Amino acid sequence: MSDIDEIKTRLNIADVIGKRVTLKKAGRNFKALCPFHSEKTPSFIVSPERQTFKCFGCGKGGSVIDFVMEYEHVDFAEALATLADLAGVKLERRPSDSPEAKLKQRLFEVNHLAGEYYQYILTKHRLGEKARLYLKNRGVTDKTAQTFALGYAPNSWDALFSFLRKKGYDGGLLEQAGLILKSQNRYYDRFRGRVMFTLKDHRGNVVGFSGRLLDPDAREAKYINTSETPVYIKGNVLYGLDVTKDAIQKENEAIVTEGEFDVISSFQAGVSNVVAIKGSALTEGHVRLLKRFTDRLVFALDSDIAGDAASRRGIEIADAAGMDMRVVTLPQGKDPDEAVRASAGLFKKAIKDAVPVYDYFITSAMSRFDHTTPYGKQKVSEELVPILIKILNPVKRSSYVKKLAELLDVTEVSIADKIESTADTFQTKGIEKKEEITKRILTRPEKLETYVLALVLQGKTAEHFEELYEHVTVTDFSQPAVRTIFTHLEKFLKNKRIFLLKDFADSLPAELTPVLDEAYLWDISDIMDDEEKFSREWTAALRELHRVILRKKIRDHGKAIQESARTDESGGEKTIDRLQKDLKELTVTLAVLDKSG
Repeated sequence: MSDIDEIKTRLNIADVIGKRVTLKKAGRNFKALCPFHSEKTPSFIVSPERQTFKCFGCGKGGSVIDFVMEYEHVDFAEALATLADLAGVKLERRPSDSPEAKLKQRLFEVNHLAGEYYQYILTKHRLGEKARLYLKNRGVTDKTAQTFALGYAPNSWDALFSFLRKKGYDGGLLEQAGLILKSQNRYYDRFRGRVMFTLKDHRGNVVGFSGRLLDPDAREAKYINTSETPVYIKGNVLYGLDVTKDAIQKENEAIVTEGEFDVISSFQAGVSNVVAIKGSALTEGHVRLLKRFTDRLVFALDSDIAGDAASRRGIEIADAAGMDMRVVTLPQGKDPDEAVRASAGLFKKAIKDAVPVYDYFITSAMSRFDHTTPYGKQKVSEELVPILIKILNPVKRSSYVKKLAELLDVTEVSIADKIESTADTFQTKGIEKKEEITKRILTRPEKLETYVLALVLQGKTAEHFEELYEHVTVTDFSQPAVRTIFTHLEKFLKNKRIFLLKDFADSLPAELTPVLDEAYLWDISDIMDDEEKFSREWTAALRELHRVILRKKIRDHGKAIQESARTDESGGEKTIDRLQKDLKELTVTLAVLDKSG
């Protein structure tokens, strides 16, 4: 048994969470006010049976390790070490004892010293006078410079190297830290003659630096950054988060900007819940980090995210993580820094008036194409359909399909058909998961299948399973994991008089457990206590699943007829006749289903 399994076996998730959150018994489970977002009605559920937790309000959930990571704002290794101590498990190898961990600690130390050196030069030394004047002209106060650990790298080839060497650090380590470079057996400082922005992780460890030239006419790059090191990965660091994380958690909202001065100016103006992605697109690492503190992102970026593929990719990742996203239209200036300095009041109002990101996408596309013409409608749909496909929540997606159809003056069915046909060939990746089975963002039909599985597992399982198979068969399911779970469920129900989730879960292969738990913890709490409402939802979901399957079969038959006509094989006419007959029957069945509601 691994250390992780041993820890999970020895600990009861309800006991661990109960020490941090007030739990109340709710049947076989426990309920509480969610510790990760503000709510008046408890929606945070802990299941000792499945050893999992789930908040049906904000969507956070997982194992006892996931809870500690989220609650304590620590990484996996730190959470594991905390729980190992609690469970009395001696880890075979403590994360802090490894050579990698010891190197990281040395890099943190030397970066911290470098940061102190840069800050001293800026605030105390005559060499920092020009940089002090530059920051003053940019409106940066001394207090803010101290809060964000701003500094100045003197215009010298080896000033920092000499300082750190006297402190006992060798050139090899300093090179690994990205502080110095080596050329012809000589070391020299990477940063020279630049205002220095100290880059920290969310725990306050100094991981690197970003340096900005003072001279706007210089031919060198305006900004240079620490190259990636064992402690600095650009896609995992958000500038300012170490300072602003409490405000982000309190406001349950993060204002996402591009540059360091955007953060600094916003912070000084009273917008404290702000971070910068440093000119890059939002990454999986950024989203995982922000998800610890908030569920809402407000983009206040320099560029038009509707026209930037990398930005759209970041939004897909955030949507897959269940984030609420909005976009700010800057009232003036090319970036938040300029907008704040022009009028802090107007900038704050723009943040308050930020529109949902998908509304922004639609508005942007409609403004760039003449949607009164067939060609314009085509261009708008070609741009927006790949975006709408990736909206995970079916209710949200449906509302945007309706909105787009109204704006283009076309039917919702035409947009929905375009989405389904595009989804057949559209491949996309989601946030990395520990389990291989949940790596992809699900397509609309796959999400619908998971939702139907959720209703079966949480409702009258045997009764709903029997009704389900009156309309569809195992082979109709496109998602392999759901298809396999239903196959196992069919066998399980034949051999068991009473359905018990634990017994069924134990009978499944381990790789199917994440999908089972996802379905079992799907938030249908608003219909669980109302049998009539649950029945209506079940009927609607089953009808929609049947409709999606019929549409796919119709498309597949159409392609098969075309292929048979093209190949003109022996007996091809009989094959085409059979396919056309089946196609007609499918079309009639779909028409009847559509007419019935």
